[in-house]
Amino acid sequence: MIIIASALAIITPSSALADSQKTPLKALFVTGGGYHDYAKLAPFLTTNLSQLINVKFDVAFNMDPLKSKKFADGYDVVVYDVCFDEADPMLLENALNIARAGKPSVMIHCAVHAFRKSDHVHEWENYCGMRSKVHDPFQSFATEKLDAKNPITLSFPADWKTPGDELYQTIELMEGSHPLLRAKSPRDGREHTVCWIHSYGKGRVFATTLGHDFKTAESPDYLRLLSNGLLWTCGKLGNDGNPKPGYAAK
Repeated sequence: MIIIASALAIITPSSALADSQKTPLKALFVTGGGYHDYAKLAPFLTTNLSQLINVKFDVAFNMDPLKSKKFADGYDVVVYDVCFDEADPMLLENALNIARAGKPSVMIHCAVHAFRKSDHVHEWENYCGMRSKVHDPFQSFATEKLDAKNPITLSFPADWKTPGDELYQTIELMEGSHPLLRAKSPRDGREHTVCWIHSYGKGRVFATTLGHDFKTAESPDYLRLLSNGLLWTCGKLGNDGNPKPGYAAK
């Protein structure tokens, strides 16, 4: 069964003419799995992102949409905020194929650790752009900007700190992945990439391992990071770090 929920960006009559003339980006938000409260996190994220940028979300609380090879037709971007240990290989192959063909993707938190029991896990990691298997205990930690001029993180605070999250340990950052943020483990001092961009086939990918629960998700800076990443994958983020005309929600 597919459960669909929608969160539509609201454009007020006072919006700029350019904004009122743009059709909202359409995003498929695939979520679900264990270890996280996705029933609350998914609607929170989609509602708040829709208040920042001109996007409409359809939310699926399972992997059922991926049963079709054309599941992403009609969508501008696919967002994965999932933590399933395994999945039907056909579903993952469909996801990989549409990304290779050019569909933009966003990976949030446990999507990087997902499908660890699947035969496709290594290719899924290639898709994500980073290999990671474990994380530090839930704790507070700070991030460091690695590319101050990148439009995604241009306005992200240099001293941002989460009151609590899981710091995913970087085993390998895939060739071609461009790191944007990293964090030093309070436990052992090792540094791990926590936000990056790369390409998988013809498709752009934005990924962050931040976002285990509301300790991070409620941060306005984190929400702006996600919205900028989503816009970037679709080519709708300006070099100044702001949405291109027509893609900022009012």
